[in-house]
Amino acid sequence: MAENGTNPEPNRIFLWIHPRSLSTSFEKCVGFMDGAQIWHEPYVTCYFNNLFNDPKTFEKFPNMKAFANQFYNAKKLIEAGGHLYQGGNLSPAEKFNYDWVKEQLEKPLAEGKTFMFIKDGSFGIDGHYDKLPKMKAKHTFLIRHPKRTALSVRRLLRHLVEFEGKEEDFDIGSGHPFMAWEKLSPDSLFKIWNYVRENIDPNPIVIDADDLQSHPEQILRKYCEAVGIPFKKQYLNWDKSDESLKYFYGALDQLVWGKNEGVYNAAFLSSCFLPLTGPVPEKIPDNCVGYEQEFREGYEVMYETRIKPE
Repeated sequence: MAENGTNPEPNRIFLWIHPRSLSTSFEKCVGFMDGAQIWHEPYVTCYFNNLFNDPKTFEKFPNMKAFANQFYNAKKLIEAGGHLYQGGNLSPAEKFNYDWVKEQLEKPLAEGKTFMFIKDGSFGIDGHYDKLPKMKAKHTFLIRHPKRTALSVRRLLRHLVEFEGKEEDFDIGSGHPFMAWEKLSPDSLFKIWNYVRENIDPNPIVIDADDLQSHPEQILRKYCEAVGIPFKKQYLNWDKSDESLKYFYGALDQLVWGKNEGVYNAAFLSSCFLPLTGPVPEKIPDNCVGYEQEFREGYEVMYETRIKPE
């Protein structure tokens, strides 16, 4: 739908998330919907650019040098031209800053597209709400039980910092870039949810990852209806190949990094929402408890407002 004096603004939909919340699978699902223009974590890219370019980062988090080197290796592969995502819509990560991203998200939709879907980590926009696009947008939220998230984050962070010790010796209660420190609010997802409620929409849309896995058709149908996307049952299954991701908009370096490091394998190669494999664990390891506690309150409050299965 063109932007002009007679047509309404195109549909812009944000999906705000925590890391490891089934969000990339959800994003890939939406990417196969008719008329979708997908932006993959543009504000997170801004955040990581600032993080890696700040010398204080490595003073505070010396083990993050391994993470930065992984992105450096992705950049070398891009420069050599040997990656899956050549010829698409992705841009070099060095372009990404908060003003540039705001400008891109305010542009008219690409030809033939009917809605823009921006999936992004809440920590990426934390402290930069003035860089949200000025036009009307729907702000939606994906939550996941913090015990499940904590266990998944531990697996991810062990890989990012190339921790060689035993899993039980790796503490995610501190020392990583997804939790509260001087650059982040304590629970950035809960914070932006409250900001949206107070300033944009008193009843923002919330979906829960467990509900999505247990009742995919019901939750996806209700979500589509709520954001103005005509639902089709065929949206419950999509192409398993991850080559389609090159037609996303976002940082090329981040997608190549994700492919190289295998951190998104399950999501990149997904073709449907897989059912849950078990209940929420009653107890999690001590080295995950700090992370779980930090996000518990926000999860519980937002959970009560979620789209519920029938």
